[in-house]
Amino acid sequence: MQTPHSNRKNEHLSLATKFWRDQQTPVLGPSFEAVRWVPGPLRDMAVSTVDPSVELFGQHFDWPFYIEAMTGGSEATRRVNEDLAKVSARTGIAMAVGSQSVAIKDPAQADSFRVVREQNPEGFLIANLGADHPIENVRAAIEMIDANAIELHVNVGQEIAMAEGDRSFYWLDNLKKIVAESPVPVIIKEVGFGMGPALLSQLAELKPAAINLGGANGTSFAQIEQARDRHNDNPMDLSSYGLTTVESLLAAENAGIKTPIIATGGIRSVKDVVTSLMMGATLTSSAGHFLELLMKDGADGLEKEIRLWQQQLPLYMTLLGAQKPADLVKAKRIYSADLFNSHQQF
Repeated sequence: MQTPHSNRKNEHLSLATKFWRDQQTPVLGPSFEAVRWVPGPLRDMAVSTVDPSVELFGQHFDWPFYIEAMTGGSEATRRVNEDLAKVSARTGIAMAVGSQSVAIKDPAQADSFRVVREQNPEGFLIANLGADHPIENVRAAIEMIDANAIELHVNVGQEIAMAEGDRSFYWLDNLKKIVAESPVPVIIKEVGFGMGPALLSQLAELKPAAINLGGANGTSFAQIEQARDRHNDNPMDLSSYGLTTVESLLAAENAGIKTPIIATGGIRSVKDVVTSLMMGATLTSSAGHFLELLMKDGADGLEKEIRLWQQQLPLYMTLLGAQKPADLVKAKRIYSADLFNSHQQF
């Protein structure tokens, strides 16, 4: 039986795919093309000596990118999660699931999330809940998929844009408690509006295992929620609110954030992954681009794209003289005037 919450998940999936397919995602500020790479000196190295792996959460990741949180909570989204998990297992990359709140409220929907562990029994899987959930729900979400970590999303923009969204955001004490008591590492994540220096500093004080910037110019849940609201002829204008992923990375640099950073939001190519790593990210992730490929070309098409990224990443790293992803922060780059202006204002 489909509940209103499950129907909402189906609408999220349909609208996210449509906006990416039709290239209708909102554009806000400078994105990855605002960063140019400067040729460096010749280095004694070969592509075969490049090691693209990273360490985070005390875990080894063969690749510095993963499949970001997308969906779950209905039969249709179960099939999507099943395909995503198959691809993550075949390609050896991590995967996050969409918000599990629907399955916390309606346990009948839990199978749409459990399927990811069934299809990827040995992989690194990331659970997902909103920042308002109590520690009991966090434990349940982790247990549901035998998760290795959990994302807690701070999504004020999405909730404000959603007709049935929350209007009360007393989250800080709860986040602090969950970070302290969670049985797995906690990632605090935005969902499409990015993070400025003050927010990043505030979240870093909570000592999460990582902060996911969730920058603009990727999937916009404000756009999705307002498209769902067929009764509102005067939607809120959020076109001036938020920072892109590259702006958020500069904000983290300027704020001196020591907490590991995950970059997501508008990542469409392995070149965007490289730029994110150059700007200080430890890991990167993509949701909308991978979802659009999956819906268009199936699991085989998505796997082909990820394997292309895996083939090209060592080539780009060699071009920039980086033996490891962490070496990319030493690579020189030029910022566009717009992005440089953002850097100066933080």
